[in-house]
Amino acid sequence: GATAWVPVLPLLVQQAQAQRATPSAPAHDAAAARLGQAVHRLLEWAGRPGAPLAAGEMPAAARAAAAALSLSGEAARRVQALAEQVLRSPACARFFGGPALRWAGNEVPIAAGGEALRIDRLVLLDEGAGPCWWVLDYKLQHDPAQVAAYREQLGGYVQALRALQPGDAVRGAFITAQGEVIEA
Repeated sequence: GATAWVPVLPLLVQQAQAQRATPSAPAHDAAAARLGQAVHRLLEWAGRPGAPLAAGEMPAAARAAAAALSLSGEAARRVQALAEQVLRSPACARFFGGPALRWAGNEVPIAAGGEALRIDRLVLLDEGAGPCWWVLDYKLQHDPAQVAAYREQLGGYVQALRALQPGDAVRGAFITAQGEVIEA
């Protein structure tokens, strides 16, 4: 299979993470953000290249993801339900397994224009006409098509990957909590 190697200086990653830190949000928003982070973490574990979670491992993994973010047992069940909705979605399934999946990575760091970026999920699919890189961004709380900043961010990721993989097909899409794939 194809392998992509993209070096990123650790200092740039740390600086970018520090820049993305946001002021404290109201408790409800913070809880929703933690829920989204837990779902994101569970999707990352479930889609690990070469060692995805088995169905029987999902409940324990959901509890671990929720506990890591100080969420309740009820929230853990919600984390599992949301992640499974994405993983079982016919629109999303090809990004997590199957014969067309040639390469996959989670939280893939890339650098563009002096800025460190982190792609939620990056996959290389064989799409019949040839391989295509998919830059995937999980957006579980909002309709990503309605938020200009989300579209701009994903567009930046796609542009950065096109610069790093010249000549390769590159597409970008949001994955929603409903298991929808919204191409940007």
